[in-house]
Amino acid sequence: MKMRNLLLLTVLAAVIALAGCSCKEYEEQIMALDAQVADLQQQLGERESTLAECNDLTEELRKNIREAEMENAVVIEQRDNRYIDITMSDAVTFASSQWIVLDTMVPALETIASTIRDRSDFKVYVEGHTDDKKIMEEFQERWPSNWELGAFRAAAVTRYLTNELDLPAERFASVSYGPFQPIASNDTDEGRSENRRVVIRLEKITSYK
Repeated sequence: MKMRNLLLLTVLAAVIALAGCSCKEYEEQIMALDAQVADLQQQLGERESTLAECNDLTEELRKNIREAEMENAVVIEQRDNRYIDITMSDAVTFASSQWIVLDTMVPALETIASTIRDRSDFKVYVEGHTDDKKIMEEFQERWPSNWELGAFRAAAVTRYLTNELDLPAERFASVSYGPFQPIASNDTDEGRSENRRVVIRLEKITSYK
């Protein structure tokens, strides 16, 4: 809708500006306007195509996750018109203060990998999120803070998807947000459990920002 409005405003502004032009100036301005309109139409078409592709992939992921019987532990949400977030809950991801991929997470990862394998036009970002509890003393040498724990967990999922499930590593990046993007209160056990999660974000590669 914003792109369509911009297109209309561009045409209107050009008509007003051309009112006092000579024939040559008029022709030059018309040519410039035609180029702008063509560019805006191309961007609009790409945005609509991107949205449709994300819609299709979102529905395919949800269907495949249901068939894998993982819908209670995996949430799939579409963001804007080119992002898809796949959130895996604490129930299936990692044991407390650990970073080894559990067997409970494998069916979800296998389903995600098979669904996006041929979608080479999507980048993959793996995010590690934690609660705000201090790392237990016996693990602090390895993970001085939740930053490091989140990073290890994101990297572990990335390694599994690339090494074990053979997705191209060049499509991936991993990042830790530690405890700093909570989705629930850290004042309760339930809230902290929600905050301990792994998010796989898919981003459609486009020519526009």
